[in-house]
Amino acid sequence: HRTVTLVPAPYAIYRRSIMTQDDLEAAKRSAASWYWWGIPTFFRCPWNEDPSQCDIALVGVPHSSGNGSTERDQHLGPRAVRNVSGFYRRAHGVHNVAPFEQLRISDLGDVPLPEAMNNEACVRDIEAYFARLDAAGARPVSIGGDHSITGPILKAIAGPGRKLSGGKPVALIHFDAHTDSYENMPHWLGAKRSAAHWAAYTV
Repeated sequence: HRTVTLVPAPYAIYRRSIMTQDDLEAAKRSAASWYWWGIPTFFRCPWNEDPSQCDIALVGVPHSSGNGSTERDQHLGPRAVRNVSGFYRRAHGVHNVAPFEQLRISDLGDVPLPEAMNNEACVRDIEAYFARLDAAGARPVSIGGDHSITGPILKAIAGPGRKLSGGKPVALIHFDAHTDSYENMPHWLGAKRSAAHWAAYTV
């Protein structure tokens, strides 16, 4: 039989240096350009829930209960876009425009929707959230979500008493693979402000 004696190695072998705050900040700056590093935000923008601290507010609207006729998975959109937008360059390759350097752009997070399965409650909460952005003067870029998010966002930022539009009406250009702007109706499968007739009731 062979006897093996374990002898503790000098402490220096196990001792690890502690990263200082300056080291941490330098390492984070270095890693920030890699799309796979860090907590995913829209286009790797800073996360700041205060709309008064940005010119452009990137907002997730994870809502799908306004869509009663197809699969309800549109609420997964904001999370997916945060993940894939990390690949995008932060400056336009042809026009050399770098909006992220010229403006304060933040990811404000998602609109809180505590009654996510109740379309009318969600529409109410979306409008109230975006009215907060309007009051702060932060121009929103919204990532949804089904079509029913459009009406409450427009109501929050356009028309009388609204800061971003100067109290005036706004124009909307809508691109879509299918119209989803049916004639105005009392409800669509129970949703009074649905993804199907959002444009008709908004007008």
